[in-house]
Amino acid sequence: MIGFILMLAATTDQPIYLVCLGAGSASRVTSTYGSVYDNRGNSAWGQAVSRRDVPFDDQVNIELPGGGAGRVRMPRAMLPVIRGGDNGWFKISDVRMTDSEITGTVGVNFMNKPKLRLDRITGSVSISGKAGDYSGTCQAYDPAAVARKF
Repeated sequence: MIGFILMLAATTDQPIYLVCLGAGSASRVTSTYGSVYDNRGNSAWGQAVSRRDVPFDDQVNIELPGGGAGRVRMPRAMLPVIRGGDNGWFKISDVRMTDSEITGTVGVNFMNKPKLRLDRITGSVSISGKAGDYSGTCQAYDPAAVARKF
């Protein structure tokens, strides 16, 4: 059903609104300190800096107006300290739509531009970049007709 809604939106050039639930892993910098002493009173210390992946669950919202660039609300765990965006939303550029997929690039900052891929058949989404990876399943909705939970 989701695939049919997405295909219909592509053929009629209607806006696409998606809410996606999923999980991913964010790349984080970690540092470790250590010191040693010998029996002659000598000492040494060191520091190791490395990256590690931290798992997370989050929601992604995507808006693609008919025929143009869209915007995405990225997972918070994948956002660096220095970033652009507008109230949590980031522009999707280089949008390419086919009958089976939608791809684009998310401009988080000048060094981090993750790749976005939406599978129009299965409803799956993937976001992959320097700050981590995310994958989930999307559901289309109409913001004017959606029923509120409360």
